[in-house]
Amino acid sequence: MTIAVTGPFASGKSTFVRFMGELGAETASADEIVHHLLQNDRLAISSIVERFGEHVRGTNGIDRKALGREVFGDPEALADLEGILHPLVHQETDRRIEASGADLFVAEIPLLFEAGRGEDFDYTVAVVVPEERRRAWVEERGVDEAALRGIEARQLSGEEKARRADLVVQNDGDLDRLRGRAVELGRMVLRERNRR
Repeated sequence: MTIAVTGPFASGKSTFVRFMGELGAETASADEIVHHLLQNDRLAISSIVERFGEHVRGTNGIDRKALGREVFGDPEALADLEGILHPLVHQETDRRIEASGADLFVAEIPLLFEAGRGEDFDYTVAVVVPEERRRAWVEERGVDEAALRGIEARQLSGEEKARRADLVVQNDGDLDRLRGRAVELGRMVLRERNRR
């Protein structure tokens, strides 16, 4: 069984996926795959350098800060970057799913619906959080308002993600409650798998 977890920035997606991993699911993160590609993938690195220039090359692959300066506030540049990275992330996620022997594979994909991948998984889950709590978590991460607007401009709203998802996880309590919701989801999905 495969599950894709999405949600707005600073909603608790990574924590929820980590809890699913603690319960025995194999997990993957699109963001971690991107970091790996930017450091290690020759095709990604050469394509990015060709598009944005030698100054985005760092000592280990791509200098993410230099690349960020190129794409921040430039929708066309960001679309070009996503055009390079999204197919590679898609391929790597699919490769990991195919290689997995786990009963349950959970992938965190922030731009799941935006990238047209919602139908590629047995279940889609949106993690949503009350706005005031999300804003506090954004501040804790040191993300300023301009950067947050840039992130959110690329994403569907939390409400729209929840509307499109098969299941919605409300992250409106403490970590124990979120862990409990991961347990519930894992049990439900594995029961469904056993019925098939």
